[in-house]
Amino acid sequence: MANDTALQWFQCEFYPQRKTGRAMNFEGPEGVLGRFARSEINLFTPWGPRYDWEERGATIQPGDKEMLLLEFLSRLLSDLRQNMSDREFRWHFLAADLYGVEINGLPPEIVDGYYTSLEQALAAHLPEAKLLRWSAFDDEAAPYRADVRSNFTDEFDRALVARAVRTAEAMGRGGDAKAYLVERLAEARLVNDKWRPVKVSCVGRHKDQGVDGPLPVLYFVPPELHAPWMR
Repeated sequence: MANDTALQWFQCEFYPQRKTGRAMNFEGPEGVLGRFARSEINLFTPWGPRYDWEERGATIQPGDKEMLLLEFLSRLLSDLRQNMSDREFRWHFLAADLYGVEINGLPPEIVDGYYTSLEQALAAHLPEAKLLRWSAFDDEAAPYRADVRSNFTDEFDRALVARAVRTAEAMGRGGDAKAYLVERLAEARLVNDKWRPVKVSCVGRHKDQGVDGPLPVLYFVPPELHAPWMR
């Protein structure tokens, strides 16, 4: 790192000035710094379904919070590319379609329509990014889920489970809190094995604690743009 001026810029200028929360797994060869030291950097951002679709519909409109967040992320990537020009950045967005349909009971056509709209918005603001659907990895995720389920009480402490249950109850959709926790950790481990990415989170740090496994995570998104799918 001594002669890596781009990485020094990231660590000493960009990260401390831009962060809205302390990163998870910042140090080490498989942490943020280790992965940003590579010539090819994979970024990863999960994106929930729109839960207030009855009020807002399934189509993202100009001025919606989703659009504002994508504009923010586009500027973020532009700054990284300008100051780390020797790196190649790839950005995978992951649509949480299975969460919406199977865990929280949203209509499949609404979830599908929302992510089709998000794909169009991404093409306009972050054309380099790819939107993938978590359902496409369903079979691949099966052994990860099975492993998490078989060790559930060791993987998640009681406070985290209780918090997940309260969140599911507050959403009022009959969601399965334990299934959600299993899915989150299985997803984190699969994604980590598959892409070795750095996650750019769109929620507060407390929302990720205990469910992101080995993923290094950065928090740059301001609170007013958190979780645009929740409004």
